[in-house]
Amino acid sequence: MESKFKLAVFDMDGTVIDGRLIEVVSKKFGICDKVKQIQSDSSISGYIKTQKIASILKGIDEMEIMFALESIPLMKNCHEVISLLKKKGYKLGIITDSYSIAAKILVNKLNLDFFAANDLKISGGIITGEINMPLGWEKINCYCKISVCKRYHLEFYAKKYDVDIKNTLAIGDTKGDICMINHAGTGIAFMPKDDYIRKSKNIINRPDLLDIMNYIKKT
Repeated sequence: MESKFKLAVFDMDGTVIDGRLIEVVSKKFGICDKVKQIQSDSSISGYIKTQKIASILKGIDEMEIMFALESIPLMKNCHEVISLLKKKGYKLGIITDSYSIAAKILVNKLNLDFFAANDLKISGGIITGEINMPLGWEKINCYCKISVCKRYHLEFYAKKYDVDIKNTLAIGDTKGDICMINHAGTGIAFMPKDDYIRKSKNIINRPDLLDIMNYIKKT
């Protein structure tokens, strides 16, 4: 018997929210150059970059992450597209290589069903510089090597909700989203930020999440 649900997963930065959390935080604390240097280092894997960036967040109050998130608006028509997808029987979630502090807030705010993200270690309300990463690529031999393998977690939640992979939808904007976009039943590159993801079959080139509905069957 086919599942009564379908599944849609969203990247967070540049997709659900119209901005990037780490950019807001790094600007406030004067660590932009350090973060950009790590991000641009092609000699190390994505999950190592995540560890290094977490280490330079050491000493920052966890509330600053929440304040930073509050300063970033939701992407245009975010609420509307979520409402429409829910009506069509989708289970909805966020899969991000950002931080669970922020992802959890958004999931609650938008009434989504799940999220996967990195856990910054906190002690006494202060970021310790250490991080717990879900990974996942090592379990399925995915090429992404980032801190949260989005293909792995797409498959995980599809299995959890008994959804065939052909009935999944994945939306993201950067190289880190490619493994889930290529694997989902319908993958969408939303306002693509680099050449890798611009090669995707389905592309939305304006900052309006409602355009996602152009790729959903009219059922």
